[in-house]
Amino acid sequence: MTARSSQVVVNAPLQVVRQILLEPSALADWNPAFLSVKAPHTAAVGQRYPVWTRGALKGFLEYRQVTGTLIAAHWEVPGFIEDHSWELRPHHNRTYVKHLFKHRGALAALLRPAFAGVAELRLGRLAERAEGRAAVREV
Repeated sequence: MTARSSQVVVNAPLQVVRQILLEPSALADWNPAFLSVKAPHTAAVGQRYPVWTRGALKGFLEYRQVTGTLIAAHWEVPGFIEDHSWELRPHHNRTYVKHLFKHRGALAALLRPAFAGVAELRLGRLAERAEGRAAVREV
């Protein structure tokens, strides 16, 4: 099993960050793992959404827990399983975000080196999207 985590302060309110994380239909726009996610605009806990990942692998994404400050999900394709979480804490008009993921499976073991820096990449893309959305809301 491989585990990685990172954290960042996003210059956007918690509600904006949370909303982005709960939009499964738009995950492929900023999460490098996904080519597409067939899902509604808003996530529902326990629903399995079809995903296509890099390498043209098909599988599913499922949100497992959603609270005001924690979003946990699971996705898998043949040979690869990821459990991940996003912990959110408000910090004035900004949001402290900690992202953690764990990988299992034969393909996950093979790809282990490729996931160095992925938590930071995901957080950077999330921050860019949230900050852009927050800027539009202020106008």
